[in-house]
Amino acid sequence: MTKRIAHVDDDADIRDAVGRILRKHGYQVDHYLTMKDLINTLEQGVNLPDLAILDVMVESMDAGLTAYAEIHKRYPQIQTIFLTSLGDMIRPYFDKESYEWVSIMEKPVEPESLLDVIQDRLGQTVK
Repeated sequence: MTKRIAHVDDDADIRDAVGRILRKHGYQVDHYLTMKDLINTLEQGVNLPDLAILDVMVESMDAGLTAYAEIHKRYPQIQTIFLTSLGDMIRPYFDKESYEWVSIMEKPVEPESLLDVIQDRLGQTVK
């Protein structure tokens, strides 16, 4: 079964690169420019993603963190990866239990590293 990934980033180059990598490896990718766009889609309850890749600074300095809190509360089954230029600087915003469902990766990311983390989060083998 094809896994669906939601990707939120306001940088078109990042969206394109990540989208190409994921589609090449059999994932279905839905891109969003803002966290609000993603939240609105989730609220419709159709085609919920298995995993969300979020940038931290999209609409504001902490939009990704705010959206993550809402997503995790309302849709705990959705795994999350932060793909951010801030790297581990955002780790203090999470408690230790969150390590089970949140990964933080620094931009730019190596495609194989991203795929490995996605595979781990989804508990599947990449095609």
